[in-house]
Amino acid sequence: MYTILDPDLNVCGVLDLNGKGCKFYNDLRSVKIADDQGKIWLDTLQISVPYGYRETEFMTQGYHLLKQGDDGFFYCYRIIDWEDDVIGPTHVKNVNAINLVAWKLFHKIVSAKSFNAASSQTAFEYILQGSGVEIGNMDFFGGTKSLEFSAGNNAQYWLDQLTNQFSVEIRGYVQVYNGKIVRILMDIVEELLGESTGNRLEYTHDLLGLKRTGSDNEMYTKLFVYGGTNSKNELVTIASVNNGREYIVDEEANDAFNNGGPYLEGYIVNDQILNPSGLMDWGKKQMEKWNHPKYNYEVDVAHLREKPNLGDHIQVVDFSMQPVLTISARTIQLDESEANPTNNKVILGEFIEILAVTPQVIWELRAKASQAEQAAEQAKAYKIEYFTPDGTDFAEDSEKRIIIRVYYGSEDITSKIAKEKFIWIKINADGSHDTIWENAHKAIGNVLTVGAEVVGSTLRCQVDNGLTDPILFASEEDAAYFCTLQMNAPSGWDDFTKTVAQYAQVDNDRGDIYWSQTYTGSKNGTAISSYVVTRTDLTGAIKDRMWAINGGHGSHFGIEYINGQMWIWSYYRDNNNKWHIVKYKYQANKVLKWGDSSIVDLLSVPSDYRTNLDVRNGYVLFVAGKADPIFYVCKKSDVLNHQFKPIYSAKGSDVNYFGTEQTYQSACLDYPYVYFTSGGSTGVDQRCLYCFDIRSKSLVYRIVYTLDKGTIEEINNHNEPETISYYYDSNGKKWLVQGFAFGNEDIEESQRTNQLFRINEHTRGE
Repeated sequence: MYTILDPDLNVCGVLDLNGKGCKFYNDLRSVKIADDQGKIWLDTLQISVPYGYRETEFMTQGYHLLKQGDDGFFYCYRIIDWEDDVIGPTHVKNVNAINLVAWKLFHKIVSAKSFNAASSQTAFEYILQGSGVEIGNMDFFGGTKSLEFSAGNNAQYWLDQLTNQFSVEIRGYVQVYNGKIVRILMDIVEELLGESTGNRLEYTHDLLGLKRTGSDNEMYTKLFVYGGTNSKNELVTIASVNNGREYIVDEEANDAFNNGGPYLEGYIVNDQILNPSGLMDWGKKQMEKWNHPKYNYEVDVAHLREKPNLGDHIQVVDFSMQPVLTISARTIQLDESEANPTNNKVILGEFIEILAVTPQVIWELRAKASQAEQAAEQAKAYKIEYFTPDGTDFAEDSEKRIIIRVYYGSEDITSKIAKEKFIWIKINADGSHDTIWENAHKAIGNVLTVGAEVVGSTLRCQVDNGLTDPILFASEEDAAYFCTLQMNAPSGWDDFTKTVAQYAQVDNDRGDIYWSQTYTGSKNGTAISSYVVTRTDLTGAIKDRMWAINGGHGSHFGIEYINGQMWIWSYYRDNNNKWHIVKYKYQANKVLKWGDSSIVDLLSVPSDYRTNLDVRNGYVLFVAGKADPIFYVCKKSDVLNHQFKPIYSAKGSDVNYFGTEQTYQSACLDYPYVYFTSGGSTGVDQRCLYCFDIRSKSLVYRIVYTLDKGTIEEINNHNEPETISYYYDSNGKKWLVQGFAFGNEDIEESQRTNQLFRINEHTRGE
């Protein structure tokens, strides 16, 4: 998952593979701290997103992508290149980004200055000043050096030079507090992480391939060492600190690898070093790299029980190779992709030959590593938040709810945890477990309802390694065409409505669909807003209709079949322009007005609380507002008793709904899941379906309709996702019903084509 930040580093969107934001493709985050020439620092990100999403517009200049790494640090990437591309039928936006630290340093010029005896901290602080980047952890000194910062180069250029010269490793990251970046930091350390994990990579077990290539073509036992040109235009050498000699030799290496023959001569140059002593130190370090035959190792990692972090030490063994290959290496580059894990790559470097060990020792070490890994997994805890919306005085004569929300890092993963993974524990006052109570409350999920029986005891909830894929999931690919509302008037009808279908409910048991459309015809009179309800068969062929005069917009309603009569639950406006929640009988050709005896007044409400009925579970959903809609869930029994007593509520913003930029359309409830749709008439704002758990206010999934999957096909230039509802078929299978109001191809331009699509919501993996 990637969080999108605007130019002011404020959160403005999410890229997510699990339906909680805009999808993405081909992401590749590559971080490198060294190569065979020494220390370097590179940190880049590539990613692609499809068209049709609100977030796609943010893949451009000035925006950033925030990613939490496996090491717990937050890394921010500034978008530097963007291009539009077509992959088959899909338009995508491809972007390249670099670590925000590097971006800032690229745009800061370092003034010319000379230092006679600069420490590493002095040098790095000098190039970072005024860049907005702070030094975080710095555990390296490395002595003092004479440094000459010439004019005309940026801070990133000098960072590269100092990184190599001081042989340090860099981490560029940000600190995040309350969802905002508060600091931009750089760690400068001798060895990044440097953890010796105990991981061994063994050929035929952990590796796809392993190749060792030996060469002494670039082996030297005598090195001439040269630096840059000083202010006198003289080439700096080590002669003044090396008894007049411009070279260094390694007698032991010459005896071991050259049989004591004439020295093997070479030369090395570092034009950034102007101090003879510093040049001497650098030359000695370089001799260690050139005084022996070089072996190059290509290690292809197939799988690891635990992915190493950057800088970790790993040992690679192959007991079949002759001579036996046993080396120690470090992770110097990580390439990782969420969307395409096959692109993940672990690059090993800084190889050191080590003494071979027996297979028995290897297995003992592997066992210890496995035990350490298991202990670490067991110690890894989810963050659990408890909510008590009814209070905590359990001695009162009423039941109380305890609701659990679970986070893994900063991610809300409540919807990914199966019911049976929530383990409720009751500890009595004497410290003993109430096992009878615990057994009775197994597999109840993350919502517990208790009463006076828990007074004096302690209640806890544990998550039993519960992280899974989301329990429910649907995508645009799961949709299929269902029906179209008949577009021509039946014989003998006048006053035919051709507008957008605001809502639709399927009565599968009787083979009917009830559709609502805003009505402005002759029957409306002086009413402020009215709607017409049309009943069709399951193909969309019209049977009959009725009018709800002054009944409002008609964007939500519920249906309930009782004793041979269909009832409609809706909001309704009285003759004094006050709003009510009502239910009324569906009666063919009836012109319904306030005061009719068939209207049952249930509640008075302060505004147009759009209403939906969950018949199966006995709840009523009310929705207030549009920019940040508030969803209220009440018991049906309370509403029938004329009481508005919400037992759960949530805002659209609780589930990452950007209401100021999206057009709210409609909602429905299948407890505990609330579904709602958004999207304007021309696709300017993205067309979305949200599913969230009203109890924990946790987003389960989100579909952003792009209408390019071949399952929902746009007609002309109008595409409103007006209605969301559902029904259960005769086998008990649930189907979501997504309605779209499209343009049309062959009837007058103002008429809408109202279509329903059936979505197969399922457990991920089905």
